[in-house]
Amino acid sequence: MTKKTDNTTIAAQVLALQSMKTEALRKLWNKLNNKPAPKVDLRILRQRLAARIQELALGGINDQCKDRLRQASKHSEHKKSGKSSLVRPPLGTVLVREFQGRDHQVTVTLEGFEYEGETYRSLTKIANLITGSHWSGPVFFGLKGGKHGKG
Repeated sequence: MTKKTDNTTIAAQVLALQSMKTEALRKLWNKLNNKPAPKVDLRILRQRLAARIQELALGGINDQCKDRLRQASKHSEHKKSGKSSLVRPPLGTVLVREFQGRDHQVTVTLEGFEYEGETYRSLTKIANLITGSHWSGPVFFGLKGGKHGKG
């Protein structure tokens, strides 16, 4: 995959990623990057593979551009805090989660998260109210992969 030797266009190669199973994606990652695939969500793995396929076929970014990106990242306001790697969704975002046949909607507000007319400081509190058991709010609402605890 990636070179013109298999007579497949870049677009076709990228499209093929959508139907590939986890193991095939991980093998392709290893083949294209000469190292094991990172433990990330499959959607992200597909995105990164798509970028790598294009990079190998069309060329990557030059050193000057890499340096500029490094400099820009040093001054980024989106740095991870020690507390969490979760990036809060923009104000006004509506998170929807179906649970036990019912859609639950949460709106991101300046004060926190609004659910059924009440404002909460954490998504975890809302997830626990909805499920009646301990859940990670970001996991429950699909903002972060991981385990939810019991449930």
